[in-house]
Amino acid sequence: MSLLDRYLAREILLPFLAGLIFLTQVLLASQLLAQADVLLGSGVSTWDLLVVVAGLTPHLLGYVLPVAFLLGSVLGVGRLAEDRELVALGAAGISPARLVKVPLLLGLAVSMVALWLSMRVEPMGLREARARVNEIIKKNVTSDVRPGVFYEDIPDLVLYAERASHGGWSHVLISDRSDPSAPILALADTGRLETAGEGQALRLVLENGELHREEPGAGDYLTATFRRGSIAVGMGSTLGDKNRFSGSLFELTLDQILDLARERGAKDPEEGWRWWTFFHRRIAGPIGILAFALLAVPIAASRRGGRAFGYGATLLSVVLYYAVLRFGEGLSQRGAVPPWLGPNLANLTCVVVGVIATLLMVRKGPGAVR
Repeated sequence: MSLLDRYLAREILLPFLAGLIFLTQVLLASQLLAQADVLLGSGVSTWDLLVVVAGLTPHLLGYVLPVAFLLGSVLGVGRLAEDRELVALGAAGISPARLVKVPLLLGLAVSMVALWLSMRVEPMGLREARARVNEIIKKNVTSDVRPGVFYEDIPDLVLYAERASHGGWSHVLISDRSDPSAPILALADTGRLETAGEGQALRLVLENGELHREEPGAGDYLTATFRRGSIAVGMGSTLGDKNRFSGSLFELTLDQILDLARERGAKDPEEGWRWWTFFHRRIAGPIGILAFALLAVPIAASRRGGRAFGYGATLLSVVLYYAVLRFGEGLSQRGAVPPWLGPNLANLTCVVVGVIATLLMVRKGPGAVR
């Protein structure tokens, strides 16, 4: 790599890294605030928050990396344009198209990293974040129950514990009024919260206790002893109702998406189109970084308004890119175009626009840089 290439790479990487850190922090803050009722609960530790942040970061980088890379490339090359260094290079006989090489090489490297994150790290991170938030929800409820105080925040249940610890409660009293005509009173030595089944419903598990119930209409009073019993806890019926990170399709690996596309497509072609489109969407996102690399030099070389133009052009390019991406996805999901084409329609558009803009810049020569 020549001295010019290293110089330009340094000019691009600095704003790229700054934008990457800033945008990731903004998205992380928005995600954490959206789940603040859970993540800022009484049972949350610093380690819990760090695990959730670490799990979400690879997923958010899929959105941040293309934006930060385009912004860094535009600002890096634009800095040379502002200081008339591009004019000097043109006077020395170096074509503006020569500068496209560095953003393309950097874009290829960043695209490969983004593709690896999308295929390997992102699914694992999202699964870990979802599991950790489920644990936080349970810990919040457990921690909110104070010894010697009636806890009434669980719908249709009143819970009392003589002692409370991190893992559960001891000497527990439960009043279950989910059926007002036949309320149940449960007494147990210990109690704790667990998840139940694929739906991740919460249930209250009691051990070594007895039940008291009055039969409606019969006037009979029934008692029963048990070694282990459970009561469904109606906190929105499932953990998924309180966990905003549940049910994300981005938890699936590419192999799992392929299996679903083949399985669902054999039964319903339209369903198969949607899964094949999602498969290509997972690949098209990282490749978009390479497509953005072709836009950086033409945008930066023609800027008139300084850094404000760079920010505005980056924002406009990103908005248009995702608008075309969504439009292309819709076409593929309906079967109007092949599943690979729709998600890559935005990438192809960026490539065509970037190549045309670069050729026009070369045709104008040094005068293309203003």
